[in-house]
Amino acid sequence: MQEPQLNRIAVNAFCTLFSGCPDFCNLQSTFYGWVAFLASEKRRVVIKFCRQQGRLSQEINSVNRLRSMIDCKVPEILFFGCEEGHEFIVMEWIDGVPAHELPNEPYALEVFSEHFTELLINMHNQPHHNGFEISENKYDSQITTAFETWMNPVLRFVLDKKSPFSTAVKNRFENLWDERQLVLAPLNETASFVHDDCHLANVLFDAKTFKVAAILDPADAGIKHREFDIFHLNDIRPELDLIARYVAKFPLAEGYEIRRWYLSLWDDAKHASNIGWYDEQSFIYKLEKYHHASKRSGRMF
Repeated sequence: MQEPQLNRIAVNAFCTLFSGCPDFCNLQSTFYGWVAFLASEKRRVVIKFCRQQGRLSQEINSVNRLRSMIDCKVPEILFFGCEEGHEFIVMEWIDGVPAHELPNEPYALEVFSEHFTELLINMHNQPHHNGFEISENKYDSQITTAFETWMNPVLRFVLDKKSPFSTAVKNRFENLWDERQLVLAPLNETASFVHDDCHLANVLFDAKTFKVAAILDPADAGIKHREFDIFHLNDIRPELDLIARYVAKFPLAEGYEIRRWYLSLWDDAKHASNIGWYDEQSFIYKLEKYHHASKRSGRMF
């Protein structure tokens, strides 16, 4: 078990940085790693570990960029370290409640949904005229070729004989890749800075006002297209239909419902390549959603 080791590293880091031991340390497992919540009478911090080597360095850069782009709290990174082979970051503790725990009260849902979509729209509306970001200070004016740069390594992982993907799902991903030009062509418009994982588990709300208190975990943030944020909005608490609220205020190009599932499938494949996660039934479900959306639109690829 790694948890006792990570718990010890977190406590030692707290003691070293703040000249005193925490009164408690609550280590929790997450999709990409572990998060420890530590507090004493004088200090509260969050210490984050990651399963994917190098991802925390990427997150430090992304956190700083997101903070300059969005009008809400983003946790400050206080320290980056490595102990016993485990990288970690020490972060500001921000008070708030995970947004997937929003109460089923009309006022709370309305206030949060309105505020969150406005924050995203304001961020997406900031122009980035250089194009789509494919690496540091390097851009591509075409979404399809940018997508190829982002996802070629993912495709190689999916199709590799050692990957966990079944033959049937591999074949479907080969078809998806062949369809990229037709599916993505409507996105050749102004690029936007995106969080790229803005589902409700990465958002905190204020328990008194129900407004967004903070946005977390922007490791994959960058200058892409705003639809790389929007498809995440209904991943958790789909009954809120945050996508519909966003689109009502900031319409999308025709064919969005197809691209929603297309981008979601590639995003899941990216996570699989990053940490080895795989859920066959989830991929099949989304492939069927993509197929039915294409069929309904009359644009079968």
